[in-house]
Amino acid sequence: MVSKMFFTYCPACKHPQFTTLFMYQDYPVQQCQACSWVFLNPQPSEEILAGIYSEDNFLGSRSAEASRLVSRLKRKTAQLYLDHALQSGGPREGKLLEVGCGHGELLVEAAARGYEVCGLDVSPSAVRVANESLGQELVACNTLEQAGLPSAEFDICVCIDVIEHVRDPLAFLVEVHRVLKPGGTLLMVVPAFDSGIARFLEKRWFELKIEHLHYFGRATAQNILARSGFRSIKVGTNRRLLTLDYVVEHFMRYPVSGISSVLALISRFIPFSLRQRPFTTPTSSITILARAEDMLHTHPVVSVIVPVYNECETVTQVMEPLINKQLVGLDKEIIVVEGNSTDGSREAVLKYQDLPGVQIILTDQPRGKGHAVRLGLAKATGDFVLIQDADLEYDMNDYDELLEPLRLYRQAFVLGSRHKGHWRVRRFAKASFFAEYLNLGHIFFTILFNLLYGQNLSDPWTMYKVFRRDCLYGLQFECNRFDFDVELMAKLVRKGYIPVEIP
Repeated sequence: MVSKMFFTYCPACKHPQFTTLFMYQDYPVQQCQACSWVFLNPQPSEEILAGIYSEDNFLGSRSAEASRLVSRLKRKTAQLYLDHALQSGGPREGKLLEVGCGHGELLVEAAARGYEVCGLDVSPSAVRVANESLGQELVACNTLEQAGLPSAEFDICVCIDVIEHVRDPLAFLVEVHRVLKPGGTLLMVVPAFDSGIARFLEKRWFELKIEHLHYFGRATAQNILARSGFRSIKVGTNRRLLTLDYVVEHFMRYPVSGISSVLALISRFIPFSLRQRPFTTPTSSITILARAEDMLHTHPVVSVIVPVYNECETVTQVMEPLINKQLVGLDKEIIVVEGNSTDGSREAVLKYQDLPGVQIILTDQPRGKGHAVRLGLAKATGDFVLIQDADLEYDMNDYDELLEPLRLYRQAFVLGSRHKGHWRVRRFAKASFFAEYLNLGHIFFTILFNLLYGQNLSDPWTMYKVFRRDCLYGLQFECNRFDFDVELMAKLVRKGYIPVEIP
């Protein structure tokens, strides 16, 4: 009997507690309770995987004509990937490494565009594959580390449908980061467990396979990339060039109840020329682009943004404990944005301008809290961002609990909920009617937000919004007043970041 491999902790965040979602061919599909990572546990042994990976693992390899068709489709899809990388700021020249290169179709297209290419195939039974178009033999190894690649060697690394097959995705990405030049581009494609197709098909999803050891979502993919040192992460729906015959063959090889037989029946009545006509279609995978960033800090840095306007009575009481606040495993920078107050707040803030780690931004006129936060975000250099109002509504003792999921890369976006088990957020000693009016408004707009964005939040309007700064990559903000809170929430959620609420 061949032994299986067990995980006693999450391979992404090292948390020890999992939930079993369902069984797939006698393998439990489990999810980490802390970071939502999904993986097989136990996993198939090397002997079992070696029996799966073979030359026959590539669709179309059983006949010469089918192989040529699949190769043409893959080359056309490779062109889409390279175009996508260029449109997102990827390098137009230099050294390109593809890990999991298969028969080398992408390498052929990259070489035709002037890249200096190198291909690796990584699997438990890695087989060297000769590619006549490249005029070279592609290197095969069991793990990326075994390839012995030099550090900071490549301008771009491409990993198409690879990382879900490796035992340790975190170690794999750390090694990819090492071989990329500072600022180098990673292009990665992975099946998405949270895609619409995966949610619709559930246990019938065709990407559920024994050799797929890990399953990514938009959030979990971004978390592990950030933990590995990647920034400027951009995630989008993957598009591929396919033919109807290719789709039918795929569903015959990986049957889906109620779909495979219907597709096979329909294809019989469609002319051969139409079945062979390529079309571009979205898939249940995601395409990820990221940059390898230099690890400049010994500890991650928190950027605390403090908007100030006419808060002279409280701003000093906020600044003093904030400056002295010690964070476990983290450093901090404080960015104060003062809006030309009329009550002496500016003078109070300027007392701190020469302190290390404190940056003061002065505006010529008040333009709203949202505008102040936007200015602070533009100057922030930390790994994480925390917004701190200059009044005394919030307790800085909550910082450590709010930042812990980010520091451990288990979450990217945390909210400090003000509910604490009760529906009333506000209580005013001398204005109880006004408090109830605001509480009802809070409930109405929270329900509206949850319906619009498919969430289940209790307090999306809290000031304590804590997130990785890289979450903002590619976002443009416009709101200047308190509506900025709504804009920030909506755009982060639409980008795929699901906030976790901590009381």
